[in-house]
Amino acid sequence: MDVICCGMYRACSTWQYEVVAHLIEWRRRGERLGYREGSGYDPAPGRGRFRVLKCHDQHPNFARAVAEGDALAVYSYRDLRDVVDSMRHKAGRSFDELMAEGLVHRILENDRFWMARPGVLAQRYEDLVADPVAGVLELGRFLGIDLSVAEAEEVAEAYSPEANRRRAEAVRLASAGRDDSPADPSRATRLDPETLLHGNHLRSGRVGGWREALSPGELALLGLLGGDWLVRRGYEADRSWAPPSSSPLRDALALARSRWHCWVYFTARRFPRLARASRRVLRLDRPLAESSGSGPRRPRQGVPST
Repeated sequence: MDVICCGMYRACSTWQYEVVAHLIEWRRRGERLGYREGSGYDPAPGRGRFRVLKCHDQHPNFARAVAEGDALAVYSYRDLRDVVDSMRHKAGRSFDELMAEGLVHRILENDRFWMARPGVLAQRYEDLVADPVAGVLELGRFLGIDLSVAEAEEVAEAYSPEANRRRAEAVRLASAGRDDSPADPSRATRLDPETLLHGNHLRSGRVGGWREALSPGELALLGLLGGDWLVRRGYEADRSWAPPSSSPLRDALALARSRWHCWVYFTARRFPRLARASRRVLRLDRPLAESSGSGPRRPRQGVPST
């Protein structure tokens, strides 16, 4: 069957994909499919053999495959505040830009979706960082693959932060000479096709870095949106960590805008043909030069998938 590695953004989801793909290729003679959008996913070709794919976003095709026994789901999650801080670095976006794009709403919607799937294996980022060998052993058990501690240690070492930094650096060096600014449209798509690591994939991985990185206003907004989630997952005992909002009306508008963009994002992924047709009708796919007579416009990047 298929194994869907569907972890939260910036929460060891690529590490899970690397480890699962390694185990499936090694012990089950399976294959890795790389990143897949739900709209183009079909489990039928994988019946009778093992395939591993990576994704983040919910989709009915994924839900159907897991419910019907054609796929297993492997999920990871992390302190929402550290996720947002890490995404700012990875995507080259400000906090306000990520909020405007509906990122946090998308993260929470995806979390609800994947955690509701039957039999999902959910691993906590902080636990994987603290004890990756235990994480490998847990993945092996979930896949029905018996591993010794020594074998798990070898796998964990093969995909350690140091090993993955070398892979990410190789990706970066392979793209030397290109524009490497956050505004460069190709920056988010430069990756190792086997491991799905980007050139700027790894950061320090420090737990709790949000305490120094996020402002009181940003924490107030995250408290309104994700405070209950943090309590449910055991990251906080209550919501006292979040400062009170200094501008309730501004924050309410920001949350409404974020929720709207989240809805548009998921609707476009569920109905990609309709989304493409709508963009053509609204002339959103045309270069700026065709509509205003000015020079060509650099396309605006979405948040990277991994």
